[in-house]
Amino acid sequence: MALKSKEWFYKQCLREVKTFSPYAHLCWDLLQKGVGQQDATRGHVTQAIGATQKFITRNPNWRRAIRKADPTKPFEITTNAKMLISWKSWIGGKKGKYDRESFGYNYTTLKHYLTSPLGGTCSGGGGGNDEFKKVLRVIVVFLGRK
Repeated sequence: MALKSKEWFYKQCLREVKTFSPYAHLCWDLLQKGVGQQDATRGHVTQAIGATQKFITRNPNWRRAIRKADPTKPFEITTNAKMLISWKSWIGGKKGKYDRESFGYNYTTLKHYLTSPLGGTCSGGGGGNDEFKKVLRVIVVFLGRK
C-alpha cells in the first residue's frame, strides 16, 4: 500500500470533526497542531502520520487492539508491552527520508521528537509522544476506509 499524505490525513480529521464522531476531539487537536501550528508541533504530527501508516501496514495484527481502545483518548502504546516492543524494534532500524519527497516523512526526525520510552532520542519534555499516540489511535480508523 502506498502511503497517504498529511493532507489526506487532515481531510479525514475534518470529516470526524464535521460529523462530531467519537474521534472528533482527537482530530480537532491534531488539526490545531498539524495545520494551525499550535505549540509549534506541526512536524510532530506530520512525522507521526507517515510512520504510523508504515507500522500498521507492516504489522496489521495490532489494528484490533488499537481499534478497541477508547476513541476519545490517545492510544497508550506503553500499556501494551508486546506492541511497544514491536514498535521500538521496528522504528529502531529505520532512518532517513522515505516515500514521496513531497510528503516530508523522515524516520530520523520522528525519533528526534519521540522520547526514549517510545524509541526516540528526545530528552526534553514529552517531545512528540502525545501527537504520536493520537495519530496512532485514529490512523487505523482512517486506513480502514475505502
